[in-house]
Amino acid sequence: SQVPMQNCKDGDGYRNGTNLSEEFMEKYKDVLDPDGDGFIDVAGGFHDAGDHVKFGIPENYAAATLGWGYYEFRDSYVKLGQDSHIETILRYFNDYLMKCTFRDKNGEVIAHCYQVGEGGIDHAIWEAPEVDSMVRPAWFLTADKPQTDYVVSACGSLAINYLNFKDSDLEYAEKSLDYAKALWKFANDNELQLSDNADGPMQFYNSSKWEDDYCWAAAWLYLATGDSSSLKQAAPYFD
Repeated sequence: SQVPMQNCKDGDGYRNGTNLSEEFMEKYKDVLDPDGDGFIDVAGGFHDAGDHVKFGIPENYAAATLGWGYYEFRDSYVKLGQDSHIETILRYFNDYLMKCTFRDKNGEVIAHCYQVGEGGIDHAIWEAPEVDSMVRPAWFLTADKPQTDYVVSACGSLAINYLNFKDSDLEYAEKSLDYAKALWKFANDNELQLSDNADGPMQFYNSSKWEDDYCWAAAWLYLATGDSSSLKQAAPYFD
């Protein structure tokens, strides 16, 4: 998936571009488009069902849940000879989450892509992904619209990824944890808020609460780092 570094908006929404403003893309073009080809590269990840929308809420949840299963039952995966297979899947998920997290030279998160494709259009067209050529819009969260549940659910998956790879590929694990920490910092540096369900997910995969994802991420960060500060931040929201 490549998103043009321009907005093509009509009466029904964004068709060929992004919800990012022209001013934002110009300001951060070196971060969003480092190779200068005029596109924001958000290729990768997993698409939904028979259509090809990449929805952030189910993607992040699936990534974290599979990671949790491997963390909890690694011995069973090894016994069944499925450890290499699950690690391939976990890398694909978490590589995408890192790729969709755009950071400046100081490591600060300036944008995160949480959806590619529009459900109302995509659900009407069923075809094999290898022949698909539809141009799709993409949605990004920023400090102006932080959308906490997407940020922290991605953070949680990446923290779990650290735990799953720290003994076999420390460099990759530490990269995952670095991104998890950056996303956690972004969440807490900005207003904690529910995602705008009308902006991207609409009726398909929306969210009704951010606190559960927040506490989930906090717990995994604590397990990964031993730093209890994340638990203290989550304590007021734990139910």
